[in-house]
Amino acid sequence: MYKLMVVDDEVEICDFVKSFFEERNFDVCCAYNGSEALGLAQSSSPDVILLDMLMPVMDGMQTLKELTRRKIRSRVIMVTAIDDTAKIKEARSNGARDYITKPLLLENLERAVLLAAQMLDETKKK
Repeated sequence: MYKLMVVDDEVEICDFVKSFFEERNFDVCCAYNGSEALGLAQSSSPDVILLDMLMPVMDGMQTLKELTRRKIRSRVIMVTAIDDTAKIKEARSNGARDYITKPLLLENLERAVLLAAQMLDETKKK
């Protein structure tokens, strides 16, 4: 069973994504800002993190940089309503494995999460 953490300041999005992935046998936890996500990532060691870009307290890019600095091995997928090539490049250069824009298409989201989790499995085997 894969562990997934959803990080978004919109509770409805967290609940929706959590429900969707729990129906697919994922162990899902949610954080509502970057600061909360950092603590939860260290304590729960998720395989994949869906990380919103625009949040109060600590935005997604700051959170991504801190996850990388702390050597948290989760695969991070950035999620945002902003389709910005510069931000995509910045996110990838800071360790994001993928970048998905809202509105979320569930089949694309599921595919990206499964691919990231499987890539992590392959990395752990080496």
